[in-house]
Amino acid sequence: MRELINTKDRKILEQMEINARQSNTQIAKKLGLSKDVVSYRIRKMEEKGIISGYYSVLDVTKLGYITFKFMLTFHNTPSEVESEIREYLKNSPHVGWVVDCDGYYNLMVVTWVKNAIMFDNFFNRFLSKYCGYLKERDIIIITENHACRKAYLFDKKCDESPDIFYSGEAESLLDDKDRAIVRFLAKDAKKPLHEIAGSLSLTGEAVAHRLKQLQKKQVIQAFRPVINTTLFGYQYYNILFRLSKSDNISKIFSFFKGQPNIIYFVRYLGSYDIGIDLEVKKADELRKILRQVKDLFSEDIESYHSILIYQEHKITYLPENKE
Repeated sequence: MRELINTKDRKILEQMEINARQSNTQIAKKLGLSKDVVSYRIRKMEEKGIISGYYSVLDVTKLGYITFKFMLTFHNTPSEVESEIREYLKNSPHVGWVVDCDGYYNLMVVTWVKNAIMFDNFFNRFLSKYCGYLKERDIIIITENHACRKAYLFDKKCDESPDIFYSGEAESLLDDKDRAIVRFLAKDAKKPLHEIAGSLSLTGEAVAHRLKQLQKKQVIQAFRPVINTTLFGYQYYNILFRLSKSDNISKIFSFFKGQPNIIYFVRYLGSYDIGIDLEVKKADELRKILRQVKDLFSEDIESYHSILIYQEHKITYLPENKE
């Protein structure tokens, strides 16, 4: 079967994982290619659906938001109602991530809110409509989130880049112009600065300066492509761990950082204590990673749930509401 992408495509994709806002000229220079070749190959990857968009990795705590994640298990729910629930959540301005799952849960959702009361109001509105269709509903708060590059996709042994993460107390110190810039780039990490400038009545130089400061403050931490890895035969899993003790979380996280297939590792408050998101081609690869975790940290891990995520419907690091 003809390969979906070749070596040149993969190298271009790797450069975009490093920084999706790089110009095609910059990528071409690094790889020894022409700008036209890079532009053509990126366009082809977009047309094939390999790249379906571009997003910014943000420190949401610096924007004043708390991250709530909830997991739902359906109960005697008709498929049309499942679709209605999914659309309701996708269209909520508070929701940043919606995925379909197989396993203990059927749907996972991440929300960005200013405080617990805001989440409570949102979730109660949701339950008032759909509570009768739910068998299980678990809520956890993400207190620490680490985002890794897809090292496995480029035959790397691990993500060697500096750790990209957010944690700490939510506090927004941005003015309206900065928040607007972040909002544009959260939806489209490659949006041209002159278009942002025109929408905000600023000069391109002013927007460039503000963007540089937002990166310096680590409000904006990375610019990434949305890569459809299912086209390459990868499956996406979310593993939720309960710990018997929390003394070794830093060592566990160091292990996670050293694994090429792990793309997120997080700390939770609630029903679970830590979690990982990873992409593998075979179930044996998943079992191997989990076996290593259990062997190395058998005294720390009480139990875990392995959830297959088979469709991602929405991803953004910023809520659409302007509260």
